[in-house]
Amino acid sequence: MSSGTVVIVEDNAMNMKLLEQALTIAGYETVKSSDGTDLVALTANSGAKLILMDIQLPKQSGVDLLKQIKADSRTQAVPVVAVTAFADPDSVSGFLKEGFDQVITKPLSIRKLLDEVARYCA
Repeated sequence: MSSGTVVIVEDNAMNMKLLEQALTIAGYETVKSSDGTDLVALTANSGAKLILMDIQLPKQSGVDLLKQIKADSRTQAVPVVAVTAFADPDSVSGFLKEGFDQVITKPLSIRKLLDEVARYCA
């Protein structure tokens, strides 16, 4: 039984596979995007409870995509968690000020990731 749908936006294939496997094993359904260009539609059509999003993406930054999600009435209430290698306190603080609900830094701790996902998908 699924615990909800999580959209993953990640351009690195290994990171995408890691996130997808961890979430699937934990009972979540996943929807994937490698660049986020279809993020609003994917999120709205899937009924996602959460978006996990990389910051450095090939076509638009995660910050720009966050603005699109929050500007669309179909997706603005969906929490967005940044998953990023930018781990310094100033960067993390900056992402939270931009409107991300939480920041998970890379390298990933699967336990921390699953704890955060469970918090939003309960």
